[in-house]
Amino acid sequence: MKVTFAKNDKTQYIQIYLTEKELEKTETKEVIEKYKQEKYNIAIFVSGKENYPKILKNIILKQVEVNKNVC
Repeated sequence: MKVTFAKNDKTQYIQIYLTEKELEKTETKEVIEKYKQEKYNIAIFVSGKENYPKILKNIILKQVEVNKNVC
């Protein structure tokens, strides 16, 4: 599971990247519930076990590109 955070003005965002098996775990559900109670806007991305590393790599590359283009 990979968790990223962002804050824009007064709004807090969290993105959670995980596999289907990770989503079913009690610990994962507790983490999600914790952030809901803390009033985060949550996005959950679920991928298949085989594609998870490739998808995560692509997401990270896109985030790096966006950060380079911000002045």
